[in-house]
Amino acid sequence: MFENVIGHQKEKELLKSFLEKDNVSHAYLFSGKKGIGKSKIAREFARLILKTDSLESCPDFKYISKMEDKKDILVEQIRKELIDDIYISPIYGNKKVYIIDDADLLNTASQNSLLKTLEEPPKYVVIILVSSNTNSFLPTIQSRLNEIVFEGLNKEEVKEYAESHYNIRLSDNILDFIDGSIGNTINIIENNLLDKFSKIDRLYDKLASHDVISSFKTSEEIEFNSSYMLEYLEYILYKENKFSTIKFVENAKNRLKFNGNYDIIIDNMLLKIIDNI
Repeated sequence: MFENVIGHQKEKELLKSFLEKDNVSHAYLFSGKKGIGKSKIAREFARLILKTDSLESCPDFKYISKMEDKKDILVEQIRKELIDDIYISPIYGNKKVYIIDDADLLNTASQNSLLKTLEEPPKYVVIILVSSNTNSFLPTIQSRLNEIVFEGLNKEEVKEYAESHYNIRLSDNILDFIDGSIGNTINIIENNLLDKFSKIDRLYDKLASHDVISSFKTSEEIEFNSSYMLEYLEYILYKENKFSTIKFVENAKNRLKFNGNYDIIIDNMLLKIIDNI
């Protein structure tokens, strides 16, 4: 069971015990930061509950996530994909499983529509909410869920994953920045960001030595509006205890979100860091 899921041994053992004792609850909350494998474990748990080799072809399984053109999981979607379907008996087995991914995106109306189902669920239903922000849930919702908290993977597990799947050895800096997230590991490696991170490391050295010209030259090799670049610079500043400079990176991130002038924003950020580092 769960052989294809890396790490989370304690949580996997707990879920195995529910299955072996036929003590699966009607509602779970899988919580923890993004990218650590919660959704993958939820899907594997669903597969084991339903005793199927393929969730995609199983009519007793539903996977619900935010629609691409929406910012929330709307009440209409919950009604259509879950509430209107949930009282139809299972077709193949004795269970139906619903996974709501990124469930912290359920708006208030969606949560309220789900409440009655959580209060009086059909005996054959298992609902799994996967979330990286439990503060977004109404207390009435959270109190009806059995929460399982997932921690990030340890550095050795992430390091082993990168070596076995990509034949890449990650530095301690990168491992600390990834912070136990396999999702971040995959994104960083597959988007060829490791070389760009090394340029951030070089940039920090220039900033710390107050070398304005070299700092600007090095920054020209870096696309700060691409994923993770400013986050990694922020991490390096934090690691080096340059806490007073982090606000300048945060300000740059916010200004870039609103499509400000890239060159002005980055140049201003670098000058402020050099003045305060």
